[in-house]
Amino acid sequence: MVYMLKIGWVIMRTGKTFLNKKISLEDIGLYDKMIFAFVFMFVIPMLLTLYLIFLAPRLIDNKDSLLTHIRIIIVWMTACGLLGYLFIRRTIKTLVAIIKQAEELSLGSNGQRIDVAWNDELKALARSFNKIKSDLETKIKELQYSRSLTRELFQRMGHAMTSSQKMEALLNIIVHGMRKVLETQSTFIALYDNDNKLYLKAYAGSQKDLRGNMMLSDVKGAIGRTILNLGPIIIKKNPADKAEQGEDIIHYEANIACVPILVKDKLKGVLGATDKAGIQNVDKEDIFLLENVASQIAICVENMELSKDIEETYYNTLVMLARIVEARDPYSAGHLERVSSYVEMVAEKLDIDDETKKILTGGALLHDLGKVGIEDTILKKEGVLTPQEYEMMKQHSIIGENILKPLRSMSKLSSVVRHHHEMYDGTGYPNGLKGEEIPLAARILTVADIYDAITTDRPYRKAMSREEAIKTLISYAGNKLDPKLVEIFTNVI
Repeated sequence: MVYMLKIGWVIMRTGKTFLNKKISLEDIGLYDKMIFAFVFMFVIPMLLTLYLIFLAPRLIDNKDSLLTHIRIIIVWMTACGLLGYLFIRRTIKTLVAIIKQAEELSLGSNGQRIDVAWNDELKALARSFNKIKSDLETKIKELQYSRSLTRELFQRMGHAMTSSQKMEALLNIIVHGMRKVLETQSTFIALYDNDNKLYLKAYAGSQKDLRGNMMLSDVKGAIGRTILNLGPIIIKKNPADKAEQGEDIIHYEANIACVPILVKDKLKGVLGATDKAGIQNVDKEDIFLLENVASQIAICVENMELSKDIEETYYNTLVMLARIVEARDPYSAGHLERVSSYVEMVAEKLDIDDETKKILTGGALLHDLGKVGIEDTILKKEGVLTPQEYEMMKQHSIIGENILKPLRSMSKLSSVVRHHHEMYDGTGYPNGLKGEEIPLAARILTVADIYDAITTDRPYRKAMSREEAIKTLISYAGNKLDPKLVEIFTNVI
């Protein structure tokens, strides 16, 4: 009995030592816990068994006392085994939970966060698992967001390609969408122009990226390699703190990825991205996306070229048709070229864009195209037209508009053809527009058309001299014609 108390006293002293040193069982390592469980489940029961077999019979003569000893030892052995079991059970339970959550995660399930009370290796394992799970969830969300952005980009591209938007608008949609999807500092598209030189057609990025010729120089270098290889090129970024200005910026601040835009194996341009946000570099996945978008741009470029060729052919055919119509009337010979030269002179004096100038030139050549639908008896009549004939003649502006309407790119030109007989005071045809309701190009064309008409012989009258024609135009200023345009025209003619 005394020995049993001594064993209990040793165990209590051990527990007291843990408490004095403020060592919690939750704080000791997994290896120490296993030793602790081993001691309780094997060492102590074994010692108690040896004591019971070899020492107890010699030390205890009384049979009743020996039985009491045996009972106490059995209780101690049971308690130690149970304590060791609880240690092992808790450890195995945590391991099973981690394995189960790992299996669920591998099958695509989000799983649950694992919480471990003990501060041992299992705690570290659970913490690592939770971090991996959290990182995976973050990556999945980022991937889903990226996929939604990519889907949105391709939807916008598809809509732009099937709508009437111009190439510039489509390219701007692409570069801004690509910058958002790839999270780059800038994205750009460079295409070959008619002079077979590469020009930056669309750019999305902060203005600071355009310091000096930095980006253009980088683009040139990257594009040069892309042209030679006809494949994707990545120029890695070097330490930026080695350069501040001049050409060194090209070498130390460049981080560019370029892919070629190919149409039937012919290089049409380059799509590129520079400097990803944070510390990331442009990677293979980014290149894959760039190549996919570049293929869509190539389709768009090819369609635009085909459309442009068709429109140019159609336009040239219409000009030829207009000249044929002009040839039907011997009194209007050279009318188209003269009116065209007049409007060009006026355009040079006005602050108008190139597109309006182009519309003016086209309008000058095609404004009488609708006369193809007017009978020769009216068109070649030597006398003054009857009111009925005049009404039929007025239809030529509408006929001309209808001929041009099939091409969306000629919508503004068709408007000029329709309204080139509108008068500033609203007395013209076909809509009776007045003032600035009439398109500027149509107002300019009206002045030039009237001047050429009154300075050309007609069956029913002789041509006016230059001075007489100028006086007539001045008399029309403010009523039939735009006074500002009359002033400019009379000064340049």
